[in-house]
Amino acid sequence: MKWDRAELARTGATLGVALLIAGYVYYVRQGGLLLPAKILVITGGMFLLAAIVLGFPSILGFFSRRSSQLGTNTTILSLAVIAILGVLNFAGARHPKRFDLTTEKLYTLSDQTKRVVGGLQNDITIVRFGSSRTEIKGSRSNQESGAIFRKMTSPAQS
Repeated sequence: MKWDRAELARTGATLGVALLIAGYVYYVRQGGLLLPAKILVITGGMFLLAAIVLGFPSILGFFSRRSSQLGTNTTILSLAVIAILGVLNFAGARHPKRFDLTTEKLYTLSDQTKRVVGGLQNDITIVRFGSSRTEIKGSRSNQESGAIFRKMTSPAQS
């Protein structure tokens, strides 16, 4: 049986990917990058690199077709959009900002409330009696000052 370049490239790529996966599984199961995992990953990478070198003419032929070029452009654009959304999500999680879009500004603290909370010298605990289903208003005051603590107490428990 005679092996041609393309067949060697496909076999090397398959073996390389299998070794990379085996190295990753070994790494995850052992909890560290031990010597066997390193050997599997390095060997898999070498097989994959050899497959790319051996199959380079067929790879170029594949990507020179119009359908492959359009598919590649679509894939790159999709990955770029996903990356941008990921960065925006990360930034939004790190720097949360709330907006009160109600016409009456129901959830916005007044300037007087901000001054009072800002001028507090001691910590304050607010005890509220009611059921746990009722809405607790004024949760934004903790963002203004860390001196206000809330405690919910049910009248049935008192």
